[in-house]
Order: sequence, then C-alpha cells, then structure tokens
Amino acid sequence: MNLKPLAICTLLVSGALLSSVSHTVIAGGDLPGTSSSAVAQGQLGFVYVDPYHFSPLVALIDLGGKQISDVSVEVKGSGKKGVDIRYQVSQNQLNTHDGIPVFGLYPDLLNTVYVRYKLNGAFVNETYRIRTSALPHIHIDGQERSQYEYEAVTVADGFQNRLYLVDGQVIPPNVRDHWDWLPTQNIIDTNGDVRWHLNAGVIYDRPGGSMSFKQTSDGKLIFGQGVMFEQYAGFNSAYYAKYDFIGKPILKRTLPRGFIGLSHEITEMPNGHLLLRVGKKDYLTKEGLKLDTVRDHVIEVDSNGDVVKVWDFNKILDPLRDTVLKSLDMGAVCLNVDVKEAGKTRSAEQLANEPFGDVAGVGTGRNWIHINSIGYDASDDSIIISSRHQSAVVKVGRDDEVKWILGTPEGWSDALAAKVLTPVDSQGEQLRCDKGGCDGEFDWSWTQHTAWPVPERGTVTVFDNGDGRGLKQPFFATDKYSRGVEYKVDMDKMTVQQVWEYGKERGYEWYSPITSITQWQADHQTMFMASASAGLLESEKAPEHWITEVDPKTNEVKVEIKVKTLTKHEPGYRSTVVHPEKMFSQ
Repeated sequence: MNLKPLAICTLLVSGALLSSVSHTVIAGGDLPGTSSSAVAQGQLGFVYVDPYHFSPLVALIDLGGKQISDVSVEVKGSGKKGVDIRYQVSQNQLNTHDGIPVFGLYPDLLNTVYVRYKLNGAFVNETYRIRTSALPHIHIDGQERSQYEYEAVTVADGFQNRLYLVDGQVIPPNVRDHWDWLPTQNIIDTNGDVRWHLNAGVIYDRPGGSMSFKQTSDGKLIFGQGVMFEQYAGFNSAYYAKYDFIGKPILKRTLPRGFIGLSHEITEMPNGHLLLRVGKKDYLTKEGLKLDTVRDHVIEVDSNGDVVKVWDFNKILDPLRDTVLKSLDMGAVCLNVDVKEAGKTRSAEQLANEPFGDVAGVGTGRNWIHINSIGYDASDDSIIISSRHQSAVVKVGRDDEVKWILGTPEGWSDALAAKVLTPVDSQGEQLRCDKGGCDGEFDWSWTQHTAWPVPERGTVTVFDNGDGRGLKQPFFATDKYSRGVEYKVDMDKMTVQQVWEYGKERGYEWYSPITSITQWQADHQTMFMASASAGLLESEKAPEHWITEVDPKTNEVKVEIKVKTLTKHEPGYRSTVVHPEKMFSQ
C-alpha cells in the first residue's frame, strides 16, 4: 500500500465534478465534551489525539457524519530510517469508533499521516499533520525519570516493519517494602522509536503489578492488574482487562470472589475464554489451616466472567517438593529483588519454616510453585504451565490428571515420577542423565519462564532462565546463562527431544535470572525471545532487556534491540510481537 498524498485531485462524485486538495493541518484535541479543542480536517470531521485517554500516540479522525469505506492509513516514518506503519480499517471499526483510528504516531512531533478512503463511490487521498505531546516522565524514589531507551543493534532485510510491545515494570529493589510499582508499556519499531505508549493512569488505579500484555487473535490488547498486599489494601480485587489499541474499553473485570494474586499470565483460548494465574483466598489445607495461597491456581473464565474450571496445583503436584527451591539464588526470586541476598540459598529447614506469604518456601501458603505462564493445547483440551520454583513444565488435562512433566526427575513422589519425560536424542535413543543434566546437547529448563505449545511444529517453546541449573549455584555467578529452547514431546513413548536452543553462546551478558519469554513467530518462521532482566543483580549498571529474533534453522539473528532500563536492579517483564494489520481489520 502506497498512500502518497495528491497535491490536487479531481474526483467525479455522484455526478458532480469536485476538486480536492490534499490537506496539511495540525490536529489535536479530545472527544466532544472534554476541555480540549480539535481541528476540522478535509472532507471528514475533527481529529482527536488520545481520544480515550489511553495513549498519547494514537488519534481518531471523526467521520463528521459521512459514510466512507475501503479505508487505508499510513503513518510516515520520521527521518531517514523511520519506519512507516500501514494498515487497513474495517467497516466494523469505522462504525465502532465513528471515525478512522490512527495508530503509531511519534511522541513530541508533528506527524505526517496519509489516509485513503472511498466517499460517494470515489477514492479520496488526504494528508494529516498531527501534533503529539512528549512522553511523560515517571516520578519514583524521589526522582523524575524519562522512558526506557531503545537501541537497534541488528535489523535484517524483511524485518524492518516489525513492532514490539515492551512490557516493563518500574520496580524498586525489595518490592515487598514498596507500593510504587508502575507499568511501563511501549510499542517500539525496529529503529528503536516509541510508536505507542500506555497511559499508566488508565490501569494504575491500585498499587500492584500490571503484567501479561499481549495481542489477542482479534487484534486487541489483554492484560492483568494485580494488587499488592491485597488482603490488607482495602481494594476489592485485582482485575483483568481487554481494550483495543486506540483505547476503547472492551472489558474490565475484577477477579471472581475468593481468588487473589492475579499476575504473570492471561491466556486467550480459541473459544474466547481466558486462563488466569491466581491464588486462592481462605484456602483450607488438609491440616485444617485456613490461609491465602500464592501463584498456585489456574482458573478459566468465560465471556461473562464466570469460572468454568479451577486447577488447584496444591492437589495436582507436590507442595512439599523442595528440590529446586534449595538451589535458587535468593537475590532474585520472582519480582522480589534483594541484592543483599544475591548468591545465597536456603536449606530445607529454612524453606519449611518461612512465614506464610509471597516468599520462596515449601508448602501451601508459600511461593512453592510460582506458575508464570499458561499455554493451552486444543488438541486434547489441556493446559501447559511453567513452574519456576519446581523448574518444571507440566501438562495437565481438564480432569486434573498430569499428562507429563518436563524437568529433572529428582525429588518427585512416585506417582508424579512416572510422569517425568525421558530425554532422547534425534534418533530416539535414550540419553544418559543424572539429576543435574544429560549427555549431549540436551538440558532441562531451570527456573524457566513461558512454556507454550506450537501445534504446527508439534513442540513446546520455553525460556530457560538458568538459575539453579543442575540444582546448584556455580562458583562464579558469571558462569550463568539463559536460553531459548524448543522441545518435542512424544506422549505415547513419554520421551522428550531438544530440537533447538539459542543463548548459551551469549553467556552472562544475556543471562536473565527472572522474567523473559520465548515465542514462535509463524509469519517469519522465527523464534522471538526477550531476555528481560539481564544484569539484574549487577551493581554498576541498570539491567538490559534484550529483544532477539532468530532463524531457528541457523540461529542467525534477524532483529536485536537492546532495551536500557534506567535504575539499577529494575527488571523488564516480557516483550511480544504486535501486528498493526490485525488491530483494525475485524
């Protein structure tokens, strides 16, 4: 699509000869009824910047009562390396917004936007000049801060139009002592320019973490907003939400009564239901204790917000398995970053006697499992969870039966030990393994984040963070590394083969002790990774969030962007690829 402006165009509309001039107008303002003004444009209506108070880098061109169709938008890139953003707008979206949504504006710039549409049977080409404000600074820990910085390191031909949603968190060290946990969500292009920014005030109406921002199959945005210390906070609950990228709210629902601790993951199912990772309030243990659980439940909610299924992992797995917990670096457990504890581990006795709450410890009521992702396998109606504190990827059916466990066989009870997959090589021959690893290139994932099935490849992708690798801490912390890894599981034979990995060769520079993601990208046949907390425990510099997309056949890097956070010990959470062509096409 090439939407070059026409300086003068002559159109025959409804039998009349019309002269149309390409318009160059500065536009700004809000929807009618707000305090800001707007400017009329071309043959349509006003242009409103940030019409829903959701993002300062979007706009809406009001239809002005006109009936138009066949709409195309092109937001021009700025500078020699600027990236153009192009997309079509469906009739449904025109009707929904009573206007043309404009996505991908630059901050603090007089943006150039080309719009093409059909009016009264003839095409009209118009040019808009839309002024945006600068991105807001963040006030935290007594300082005013600008946004993350983005440095494009590698961009291969054919990948220049990639857009990435960077899901960051402004989290001070030892988050349990703070309430000021702010979201930092931007969409960047491959030039490192911010093309969308979420107004933090839209979601930050309660203290806690906003996580799991991702684009749905219908092109929208879902995420969850947790509540920190919610049993004491006086707030109703955490909530999950769905918006479009212009900012129109679609749903915003508090958690169903009795559930708490929403964070890390929201997964869309093919039927439109959502899978949420939560905890349970007032959980009654078999010993008769009533307590709140931590990151150990998955619930499925339907379009009405009703709970149609609950997976209680206190009953599915073993809350007393401490095999992995004893090897964890206590400087970075979940998002509780405490550099004073870096390199330290806990004994079995210490883990068993931790206070109840969001602490790494064994037993229901502590952070014994730490589920950080939920995948859905439609082929057998099962979920696949990543458990950081068990260093295990686990597939579970709707009947709560464990189908397989991908992880070290050490420390599982007899019934669960039978579900642990056996590693094999490419010929299907069993590998020689011990509790800490296997011969050859195979390795289990350790304190991993994200585990998602890839039906077209018959595999599961995982980000292997690598803390506690081999059930131990290395003598030198700089020996640690993270990987993107892909496994092929044979459920009939109960075997697993490692078919791809990337990151081991990057060493400590690319090592992320927490957070991060690996995700297959079908459109370019690539593996996308975000190593989102590299350098987290270093004292001399802020962490770096590496966005890396590679060809899995060769591991050639197609895109790499270095995201620079601005304070020490501040992790990113995830990033993900977004597609503007899906945002307004349905």
